[in-house]
Amino acid sequence: MSRIGSEGEDIIGRWSEEKLDLLAKYLKAYSVIMNEQKKSWLRAYYYIDAFAGSVRPRAKEDEQRYIDGSPLRALQTEPQFDGYWFVDVSPKRVERVQGLRAEFPNCVIDVRQGNCNEILCNEIVPQLPYASKQRAFVFLDPYGLQVDWETVRELASTRTCDIFVNFSVMGVTRLLPREQNPEPEVIEQLTKVMGSTNWITEIYRETPGIQLGLFGNPTEPTSSRDTIQAEWLASLYTKQLKLLFPHVSRPVLMRNSTNSVLYALCLASHNQTAIKITNEIFNQYEKLRDLRR
Repeated sequence: MSRIGSEGEDIIGRWSEEKLDLLAKYLKAYSVIMNEQKKSWLRAYYYIDAFAGSVRPRAKEDEQRYIDGSPLRALQTEPQFDGYWFVDVSPKRVERVQGLRAEFPNCVIDVRQGNCNEILCNEIVPQLPYASKQRAFVFLDPYGLQVDWETVRELASTRTCDIFVNFSVMGVTRLLPREQNPEPEVIEQLTKVMGSTNWITEIYRETPGIQLGLFGNPTEPTSSRDTIQAEWLASLYTKQLKLLFPHVSRPVLMRNSTNSVLYALCLASHNQTAIKITNEIFNQYEKLRDLRR
């Protein structure tokens, strides 16, 4: 979640900075391992950013301070990736990302504008078949609920792509009303994002109607839901990911300044070592965060 500054740049909160720091730490570890594999079987490995966003967002608590966005974090990673795909729906953001070619002339940068689901499935995934001996790291950091489950399925089916996904816990809970069952279109939207919505029936309970209404007519029973625990929703999403990927990290909850959970960050991979590294990075982050409180 971010707002826009006077020059059109994103202004991001502390939790977004922390998310970018976690990304950078994992990218470093991933690139070192992949670069080593190039000595034997690996032909090339790539970084794919489906929501490239701001190149240099500003800090919410100090708008004079610029932060390196995810494209910069990837381009600054050593060893370098063999190529970079940056995708965003916003023409202004795409223009800024394109400017990175001049800053990093030795990097192979491909920038696409449009819906990430279509671009990933139709343009990028076909270039990464398993037989190609290529690998890719895909960062899925949507502004809300823009990543389709079918896109995640496509990425998983390649067996060449690992995904670092920032799942919008807040986006899901906002769609689910407290005092009634969700409308069919809400269930359809959540199915599109999560693959399954069987769990929705678990969180709503029927409240019996009062025997007689104002004019002596019996009232209809109503439905209401309990508070949805962010941890539960995050684990639900990672369980879904495990249906597609052999290895999934535990989720780390990204919280705002009031300690409300906004997103859950996790890695889905075809490699168990990748999960071990991710869980260690997440554990260190949570220990430091607990110390700061």
